[in-house]
Amino acid sequence: MSVLINEDTRLLLRAVPYFQPLDEGALNAVAREVIVRHYESGVLIFLEGELGAGLHLVAQGLCKVYRLSMSGREQVLATLGPGDSCNEVPVVDGDPNPASLVAVEDSTLWIISKEALTRLRQQYPALNEIIIRSLAMRCRQLVQRVYDLSFLPVTGRLAAFLLHQADERDELSRRRWTQDEIAAHLGTVREMVSRALRELQEAELIVIDRHRIEILDREGLEELT
Repeated sequence: MSVLINEDTRLLLRAVPYFQPLDEGALNAVAREVIVRHYESGVLIFLEGELGAGLHLVAQGLCKVYRLSMSGREQVLATLGPGDSCNEVPVVDGDPNPASLVAVEDSTLWIISKEALTRLRQQYPALNEIIIRSLAMRCRQLVQRVYDLSFLPVTGRLAAFLLHQADERDELSRRRWTQDEIAAHLGTVREMVSRALRELQEAELIVIDRHRIEILDREGLEELT
């Protein structure tokens, strides 16, 4: 089900970093174009190779951007939480979606169609600067991903992943991140993740119990990345 966003939600849009540089007139125009959609956990939101998905912003929940190999192996490109966006590239160049998006948890997304965003970009040039900055950030992230995959062993990639994903208590929930899911992020397989976790635990850099992974030595992990 999709509905046009209520004008009152303009205040919520203002809280999203993506739109903070806009003035009130531009923000109101964006609010009139946004469509709200709700997805249950596990539901595919858009598919790689399809046309016209539009700009997606996560308002609530958790989603992941991924690609599949010909053999069906999954590579996770990014996880998106509240305030995160994706799919600017096809909105700008008009080509198909470069990856797929799925809801990891029950999620609410704000969507702006390619056509609507093109009109808004023409009317409010500040949006072009926002999109350029977002694409530049993604380029840096992809360069880092290429570096990690090319030069870091699985243990180093895992160390970087744990540092990035851990909460303020330096813990990672094993209910949210299974070894298969971590492997999809790291570009490897479950068995290699299991071996790398064991190595980090034996080095006393982390401790693992049934439901969480706790970082004991951040500096030690950073030295591996």
